[in-house]
Amino acid sequence: MFFLIFSAHFDRDKGLDYGRLSLNSEDGMIQIWMATTSTANKQAPESFHQKGGMIPPHYRCGIPCWKVSTTPIPMPHVQGVAGNFYKIDPHLVKTDKGGERGDFGIHLDANTPGSLGCIVMNGDRFHSFEAEMKKLAGQGVKQIPLFVQYS
Repeated sequence: MFFLIFSAHFDRDKGLDYGRLSLNSEDGMIQIWMATTSTANKQAPESFHQKGGMIPPHYRCGIPCWKVSTTPIPMPHVQGVAGNFYKIDPHLVKTDKGGERGDFGIHLDANTPGSLGCIVMNGDRFHSFEAEMKKLAGQGVKQIPLFVQYS
């Protein structure tokens, strides 16, 4: 079994804060990438309840985990994505404080630094992530759990 963990701090420093996205198996960690979610002005505690904020922790949405597709959706002409988009399900959730969030994915940070809640990485890191997703898809893995946590 494989799974992803995205962990980050809330608004620790001025500017855009980065967290870590790790790919793991029951045998241990396989790979880790520096990644971010949201923009510098939307990384405050509880910002995940509002549009444009950080991707919410799964447990604050009443779901056991997020699920990431290992097969990308090509979006080369979408500003901010400019390449493959790894869809995160469920598509739409309500947070425990009533915020509606969704349409998340993992993709290249192809616009200004940050995102509107997706998990994004720079080019080298994203290409490494894509290589790992391709390996998993080649092994017949269609989706992997994603756990999100903040401190």
